Amino acid sequence: MKKLALATTLALSSFIAQADTIAGVYIGGQVWDMQADGSFGSTENLQMFELEDDKKGSYWAALEHPIPLLPNLKLRQNELDTTGMAEVADFQFGDRIYNGDTLVDAELDHLDVIMYYELFDNAIFSIDFGVNFKYAEYAVTVSQNDANPVFTEESLDYHGVIPMLYLATELGILGTGLDVFAEGSWIGFDDHNVYDAMAGIKYEFVDNLVVDLDIRLGYRKMQFDIQDVEDLYLDAQFDGAFAGIELHF
Repeated sequence: MKKLALATTLALSSFIAQADTIAGVYIGGQVWDMQADGSFGSTENLQMFELEDDKKGSYWAALEHPIPLLPNLKLRQNELDTTGMAEVADFQFGDRIYNGDTLVDAELDHLDVIMYYELFDNAIFSIDFGVNFKYAEYAVTVSQNDANPVFTEESLDYHGVIPMLYLATELGILGTGLDVFAEGSWIGFDDHNVYDAMAGIKYEFVDNLVVDLDIRLGYRKMQFDIQDVEDLYLDAQFDGAFAGIELHF
């Protein structure tokens, strides 16, 4: 009876270990203490606004597999909305001219669709390389109350894909349960420059045959310098520390 139980346990352990090499599922999320700076406009004459700092979330899921030539897939939703004020003079946005105290409401949420290959992957070092099709759903609204008072506002939208190069790496610190990691996406052409980069450390809090749980701490920075996409111009930077967790099945 004991031999049967031992054999069953070994067989189950072997099956789980093989299943993890066949396919791995990752689910995670992080809270980002975001600080923001940005300028917006509908022409090359951008107006800088004093944007609010806030805490934002990012959530992701990834699937890794051993099928040759077929890339791994990671989906990551990024919350990135902010508001700000500025004292403006003859600021044109859309079909309107603004003067005085003016509010901007920038909705810059986006979905990362990342397709990547594992160039190296072992207990000490890993490196992933691929492309990030950042699907943007941007909406920038400028508004104010004029002297009547009558509320006026103008909105410009951009929905589209920003293709970016993607690179990620991890380096394990033997005997500590700690890893150093970095991840980034970037594209630059003409007057456009967009990047999304983060770096930090992770601690393996749970490690067993069923699930791994990592705690992640680090720093993230994004920049969107985009010129004339459907009449929208923006030059915005977001950065700050983050904390998160990731489950691996």
